[in-house]
Amino acid sequence: MKGTKEMKEKGILLPIFSLPSKYGIGDFGYEAYQFIDILSENNIKYWEILPINECDKHPYSPVSYYALEEDYISVDKLKEEKLIQNAETRENKDRVIYDNFKEKYYKEAYRNFRPNNEYYEFIIPQEINEYAEFKSKKTGKSKEYHLFIQYMLYKQWMELKYYANSKNVQIIGDMPVYPVFESVETKYHSEYFEMENGKFTFEAGTPPDYFNENGQKWNSPVYNVESIKKDNYQYLVKRFKYHLKLFDKVRIDYFRGYDSFFKIPIGKSGKEGCYTDSVSYGFFDELFKDNSVKIDDFIIEDLGEIREETIKLREHYGFTRQKILQFTIDLDNFYDRDNETENVLVFPGNHDCNTIYGWYKTLDDDHKWKLKEFLKRNNCNDINVNIGIMQYLSKCKAKMPIIMVQDILGLDENSRINVPGVESDQNWSWKLINFDDLKERIKDY
Repeated sequence: MKGTKEMKEKGILLPIFSLPSKYGIGDFGYEAYQFIDILSENNIKYWEILPINECDKHPYSPVSYYALEEDYISVDKLKEEKLIQNAETRENKDRVIYDNFKEKYYKEAYRNFRPNNEYYEFIIPQEINEYAEFKSKKTGKSKEYHLFIQYMLYKQWMELKYYANSKNVQIIGDMPVYPVFESVETKYHSEYFEMENGKFTFEAGTPPDYFNENGQKWNSPVYNVESIKKDNYQYLVKRFKYHLKLFDKVRIDYFRGYDSFFKIPIGKSGKEGCYTDSVSYGFFDELFKDNSVKIDDFIIEDLGEIREETIKLREHYGFTRQKILQFTIDLDNFYDRDNETENVLVFPGNHDCNTIYGWYKTLDDDHKWKLKEFLKRNNCNDINVNIGIMQYLSKCKAKMPIIMVQDILGLDENSRINVPGVESDQNWSWKLINFDDLKERIKDY
């Protein structure tokens, strides 16, 4: 609440695809600017957006670490630049529509585009050319067309980021640890992945865990650590530095994977996989050798079961980590297990978790009472559990709370972003219809 310890920095998680939109999916257009205004007006400093790389089935399955998701081009911004004349809209529903609705406008814009010096400078890097060649072979469209698409994406994104920064809002973007099997990375940089005779030997994933009793398989190869070391880790260093250009802070997904990663023999289940050592201190020492890269530029995701060596790696560099309140509240003892830790960002839940209210509904009556009692003992006595938790977040010792928009709105499990390890049309599809309710309810945060 604004009158308490308050002025603790705060953040909100809302993926780009979940923004309101007249074109079926949120993008880098006017609604994103409007959302930034809402954050700025309410003294909320950080906006976490998840990955924006071009992906396969979901945001954590990148096809390229340097190409942005094509769906995020703003049609309205294309009109503003007079690259297209008019564009039809569609009904604004509460679910993302993933299709090629916008493609006809991209083609029109490409026909009307006249390259300039900024464009020619953008297309110099090897990585963006590799992507355009890869994409051209997949779609049958020209390499130049895909270079144009990426240029417009990059241009629109950097304009949006500049606007956010001008409003004292910083962007937290996520960086997935692995690409998918069929990707720019594996095609042009196959030496950095475990392969034999041109075929992948292992798939990345997790052992059986809270989310899946058979473990998870991620449709991603694992790294050839020795090859990455031989190149003095530059394959990874370059990627990290590029993401710092895109975002103000980078959330490193699956931090454990940089200490040790789980690999599953191709065709086997997660029960038959094993852990192996990763790039560890050697990589991070090389990354931070450049004074332009700071420890504080990163937030690490180290959730789940991690080994002692991972904790030592984290603490050696002093990384800010995240905790998930749903997992750290010990309701039987009325205690938040991580309450004494200051160098953390606290999330009631993240993109892989239930909403606050959805989680609350899963509790039995005894634990529902205990949750409300826990909040009451922390002077957060509100009839709405999501508001009570927001109050608690503003008071706890954690460096900063980050809360999903769904939790500000008090939405249930039907509005969660993703259920890990489960194939569902509901995953990665939740979308905000408009900002009306949010403008009012965000005042409780």
